[in-house]
Amino acid sequence: MPRTNPHLDSGSENAFGPSHEARGWQAGYDAGIGSPDGVPAAPLVRVGGFMEAFAEGAVAGNADGGTEGWRLWAVREEGPGALARPPDTEPVSSGETGDPATDFPLAWRSVGPLPLLPMLTHSAPEAHAAWTTQLAGLALRRALAAPGGPEVLYLPVCLQPGHTLTGDSVLDAGYWHGTVSGSFDTAGREAAEHALVRVPHFPGLVRYRPADDHNFWEWLPLAQGDLTLL
Repeated sequence: MPRTNPHLDSGSENAFGPSHEARGWQAGYDAGIGSPDGVPAAPLVRVGGFMEAFAEGAVAGNADGGTEGWRLWAVREEGPGALARPPDTEPVSSGETGDPATDFPLAWRSVGPLPLLPMLTHSAPEAHAAWTTQLAGLALRRALAAPGGPEVLYLPVCLQPGHTLTGDSVLDAGYWHGTVSGSFDTAGREAAEHALVRVPHFPGLVRYRPADDHNFWEWLPLAQGDLTLL
């Protein structure tokens, strides 16, 4: 069972969003669960409580990496070319059914807030800007908690060299993304159609299932020879 953020409680949120400690712990956790070589160091920031909480979260994430499995950083804030996976990490069956299922046979367990932000904008456009940082997963889970809400969301994504700034967090980081959808068939077709009409740059689907407060998601690459094994 993944460790939870100890700084998330009723006293940690105000009109400006979650506390620095809550955001710092989550950022550290994301970094730690993607770092099998050791606990990552906290960044040097002039925000009270952030660095200390980051260090705590990094230890927790690194410990969970050994029990929950190291997670792939498929789409990273650093931008294009940052497709990598920790050693000894392997994908699992995507478990999808439907027309495009054979095009997306594998799923990589992944972590990071960046690809969740368009989903959050789609599902909760009124969300405070403070949520669109380290705690996107928590905000998205809350947004989908209403009765009748979708059980899963998909987002077509691929690298997009030569991009221009748009104000969209994913596009500005160097990735094209399509439309947020609760339908695997719809999202799968969009990803495949985009790959057919453009030079493919690691196209695939981000799949989000609201199971906990972390920035966990899965990367389903479009099966195109070696691209399947990202």
